[in-house]
Amino acid sequence: MSQTTTVQDAIRLLYILVRGSDRISNHPDGYVGFFDGKAKLHALDFWVRYPDFLAYELLNKYEETGEDKYLLKAENIIDDQEPDLRSIPMIRYRFGAFENLHESLSLLVSKGLVYQDGDKSDETIKAYYYYITPLSVQLVDDVTKEFPSLGWYDERAKLVKEIAGSLGGSALKERQYKHMSYATTQLGTQIPSIKNEVINRLNALNRIK
Repeated sequence: MSQTTTVQDAIRLLYILVRGSDRISNHPDGYVGFFDGKAKLHALDFWVRYPDFLAYELLNKYEETGEDKYLLKAENIIDDQEPDLRSIPMIRYRFGAFENLHESLSLLVSKGLVYQDGDKSDETIKAYYYYITPLSVQLVDDVTKEFPSLGWYDERAKLVKEIAGSLGGSALKERQYKHMSYATTQLGTQIPSIKNEVINRLNALNRIK
């Protein structure tokens, strides 16, 4: 598993926010997308950072729908050794996987790529949400073309949005908590890989080469 810099985190989050947002039109301030909630951002970021947990969800999706594309994506994650090469650890806190994203988000806001807002109660922000600017969409499109290696983040952000569906942050957290390895991780420690569990499920389907 690897560690990342603030800039690397900002790039990853930008892809998640842009590709994971809901499109909007005719907003008075010109925003083109809306991403509802920091809890949802953490949940989608978790699946990007833990390809093995995403593969497990893809297998669940395959069992629910019977669509081979989900099975093949899970297989590719293992064949490409993503759990070993692309995982970025997260710490389990009281409400699940968490990392302080303030610096990375502040960088995106300061560059005019994302506008952060929230619902306040007694001068305390109770919920965060994010508006996506045309500049951020254009930037993601341009850098993906210029640096093909970033295409992985582009594809992955779209995939985690598809897997999340219409679920909000709290529902996604509850869904992730249903996995025993996630739920039983000691507070304040890194959530472990479940690569072997995924491999076992694929073996049962005769999908490991």
